[in-house]
Amino acid sequence: MVVVSSTIRAAKGNVPQELKDLIAHWWLENAQGQGFGRPICEKLFVSEMQLFDNPEVPGKKEARVVFEIDVQEDMCNYLGAMHGGCTSFLIDLCSSITFNLIASHLAPQVTKHVSLSLNVTFHAPAVIGSKLRIVNTTAAFGKRVMTARSEVYDVTNGRICASGVHVKMPPSSGSPPKL
Repeated sequence: MVVVSSTIRAAKGNVPQELKDLIAHWWLENAQGQGFGRPICEKLFVSEMQLFDNPEVPGKKEARVVFEIDVQEDMCNYLGAMHGGCTSFLIDLCSSITFNLIASHLAPQVTKHVSLSLNVTFHAPAVIGSKLRIVNTTAAFGKRVMTARSEVYDVTNGRICASGVHVKMPPSSGSPPKL
């Protein structure tokens, strides 16, 4: 978990260092309880973080965060390709950090959010040994709903493996959820 935190702090891009430090701190605090997928999380590397103006919607900011990871055996199915569940987990996790970047920049009170939907399309297998580049970009950030797009590229074999759209919302306030 420390690897992701340190690579957030060192990522290329135009994000101010104090904002990188805030995201890294959030990651470390929240990763402590991360049981599922912890070994996968420990392999992630953040290579780029950007904040930019949306060219289509004047006055709207967007965030982009790029992650890298090598596909290893514990991420794969019996065919030697990355499991769809692992792909979905990576899209969920990586887009969530992208949401936290834009939220920390625009509305620091909205850094907690829960998934509303996660839609993933699989294009090609990512096999053991492939280097993946996971590009996440916010599409919308509102008070009730936020949306991000993710593309998982196999850099080694020059193809897109998966793409996804993740929609999140702030959790309900008040009493804990009824189970």
